[in-house]
Amino acid sequence: MNFSQISSLALAASFALGATTAGAVEVTGGSVGLSYSAFAEDTDFNHWGLEGAMELGFNRDFSLQIDAAYHDFGFTDIDSTLLGLHGIYHLNDATSFGAFYTFEDVEGDEADIFGIEAGYEVREWEFEGYIANVATDLGDATLGGIKARYEMQEGFGLTGSYDMADDDTGDLSRFAIRLDRDVSVNTNLFLEVGSAKAEAGGVNVSEPFVGLGGEIAFGADRGTTFDQRGLARLIPGL
Repeated sequence: MNFSQISSLALAASFALGATTAGAVEVTGGSVGLSYSAFAEDTDFNHWGLEGAMELGFNRDFSLQIDAAYHDFGFTDIDSTLLGLHGIYHLNDATSFGAFYTFEDVEGDEADIFGIEAGYEVREWEFEGYIANVATDLGDATLGGIKARYEMQEGFGLTGSYDMADDDTGDLSRFAIRLDRDVSVNTNLFLEVGSAKAEAGGVNVSEPFVGLGGEIAFGADRGTTFDQRGLARLIPGL
């Protein structure tokens, strides 16, 4: 475990321990979502994802977010599971900072992901970004991403996102544009298009993909502060 991993884990623990002494714990929000994506030119290469999250508030400043997910890839029949934990500090109503740890298992191959994240809201805009170190038996990698969402009229939202994973053998990146709409107070549906790019061993492959899905959120803030962090959720299909 390197210094950045220790720092991230220590920060998350500090958030949680400091918050427990400050007040009662309550569930402030959560969500359950289902998504499907596939490469545009061959939908046999597809990906199903089921994700759930819950956030516990200790006081106005500190909260703890718990993630769980299952991902399945249609062509290869590979599946993965994910468990995550975020220690979150809310600077004010608009700005939040977090440190997170994710454990991901892909067919018995395990990854420990340690990172930091930040989110900011201003008027109709929401911004989120993160960077992390991924530790596996095969070596370490860097994982990171950014996204921006603009809330439009009639319950519509438009989001642009970019995520990447990089190690000594190659890199993977994912760019997507998503259109979503609130169809009820707690339910949001989305459509997205994007491009996934992989580079390894001198080979460069880029493929367009399409996706759709929905999420049911609950709580005062209608969901959790941050997205889940993991490798499998970046890949549109295998």
